[in-house]
This record gives sequence, structure tokens and C-alpha cells, in this order.
Amino acid sequence: MDSFTQLFDQLKIIEPELQNQIRSVGIIQNIDENQLILEPNKYIKWLSIVLEGKVRVWKEQEDREILLYYVNPIETCVLSLAATYEDCKSTIYAQTEKESILLKIPVRFIKQWSKIHPSWHDFTTQTFINSYRDLLSSYSNLAFLKIKDRLMDYLMRESLSTKNNSVFVSHQKLANEMGTTREVISKTLKKLEQEKRLSLSFKKIVIKNGYL
Repeated sequence: MDSFTQLFDQLKIIEPELQNQIRSVGIIQNIDENQLILEPNKYIKWLSIVLEGKVRVWKEQEDREILLYYVNPIETCVLSLAATYEDCKSTIYAQTEKESILLKIPVRFIKQWSKIHPSWHDFTTQTFINSYRDLLSSYSNLAFLKIKDRLMDYLMRESLSTKNNSVFVSHQKLANEMGTTREVISKTLKKLEQEKRLSLSFKKIVIKNGYL
């Protein structure tokens, strides 16, 4: 099964005409880890769908990064999708978190396909719905949870995703994910270590079994 067929199956794209168009205009690219694929003030020429890997999306303000969301396999960046409907410039950064495979579709087809192909309309609509829920959840966490709880929640999710109680990450990386400073992260991790919820070493955090 090639990448296109897998995409069609997972997104339930059943129209032969749309399948042929995606195969004709779509470009599949292998992107190395930590490669910037979007940056602010540049027009978006392609809508990228992640086939394999992971893409991190964030904004920068006053020398701080504010994580917006991750784009996982068979997903696309909702802010890029919205920009294709308005022919506007990007307001975000997007970078591969690991080696990734992307399907790139010229933006001129995105709005057109939504009007005539039900399965593509369903995909774009569901993308907006899912991203709205994710952003609302992120806002709620930011507004109502203390940094200690947000940090512990992030570490536990990372641990569960890798099925490893060790999370290999720097304090600066955590600061970027939490939208705070390295000093705040270091101080918070020390408190969590004193509470025996985790143990610290260089770029490695081990979560105690009772907290997974």
C-alpha cells in the first residue's frame, strides 16, 4: 500500500476524481528532524498533511515561544488550512519534531475541493473542529492549572506516548513547551523532585512509577 492509498483509506476519500487529483498535484517529501517548514510573514503556498512523524507549531512573543499544538500523522495544521482560504501570510512557526513524511498540496486546490468533494469537505471541517477542541483545552490548562500541574501532565503524557518512564528533554525545551522561562521550569522540577514525584539528571527526567 503506497502513501496515497493509505491516506485515502484513513481520510475516507472515496471519490476517484479527487484521488486522481491528489496523486497528480500532491508532492510527498521526506523532511529531516528540526526542519522549519513555516514561518511568519510568508505566504503559504502549500498545505502539508503529515503522513509520518510529528510537527510542532508555535508562536513567538517577547522572546518566548508559545506552543499551540502538534500535528500528528494524517493531520494538517489548522492555521495553515485557514490561511489557504484567505490567501494570507503565516502567523506561526512550524517545525518537524522528528524525521517526517509530508504530503504537500498547492493551496489553490484546497478551497475548490471543499466545494465539490464531500470527503475533502469532511476532512477540512473535522480539522477545524478537532483543533478548536485542542486549543480550548490548551487555553483552559494555561488559564486554570498551576505550572507544576501543567508540567507534570506534559511529562506523564510524553512518558505514556513512549512507554518509558524516562523523558529525555532539556529544561529549555520544557520552558518552550510551557511558555515560560528556563528558571521557572528548573525551580518547578526541583519542587517535584522534593515531592518524590520524579528524579532529575542531565536532560533526563524519570517519573516515579506511582505517578504514571
